Amino acid sequence: MSPFVTIVVSARRLLVRRPWVHWLIVVTLATGAAASMLERADRVDAAREAWGATARVWVATKPLTPGDPIDAEAREVPMAVVPPDPIEEIDGLTMRQHVGAGEMIAHVDVVAGSGPQALIPRGWLAVPLVESPSSGAAVGARVQVASDGIVISADALVVGHHDDVTVIAVPAIEAALVPAAAQAGTATVLLVP
Repeated sequence: MSPFVTIVVSARRLLVRRPWVHWLIVVTLATGAAASMLERADRVDAAREAWGATARVWVATKPLTPGDPIDAEAREVPMAVVPPDPIEEIDGLTMRQHVGAGEMIAHVDVVAGSGPQALIPRGWLAVPLVESPSSGAAVGARVQVASDGIVISADALVVGHHDDVTVIAVPAIEAALVPAAAQAGTATVLLVP
């Protein structure tokens, strides 16, 4: 006889001779199941309480790109899904970065004011650059500016377009290099992935 069969036969004999062992196992399993159910019910109640309180947020009604005026509607959502630092009002604000339709808008997504000046980071300057050929960089795109094979601004931001001019924000210390390279006809905008 195999060891498994021997164990099964021994267990059955024990349960037949001592029925209290059977009931002890049943009570132990039932107590464990009840404790597990109570713990899960407590977690459901805690989650329900977390979702109970609501807050007013602004939600984009269409995809928004940097420089766009805010097109959003106010909604009440559970506190558990409110982003950190949501905006309270949309008047006088412009999009700083891309936000999809249905996304909640936070302060990190917007800037005060409008136009290219609103998108210029603190301590940076905007520089007009005539590209030939155009890089096609959209407003809000992170780019680099190179001249004669040398990167003269490793961190730049497209803040606007006007006719064939691309307005690029660069750190103030690099701002004088970009128009000089543009005047020489050697400035190139490099798209950053």
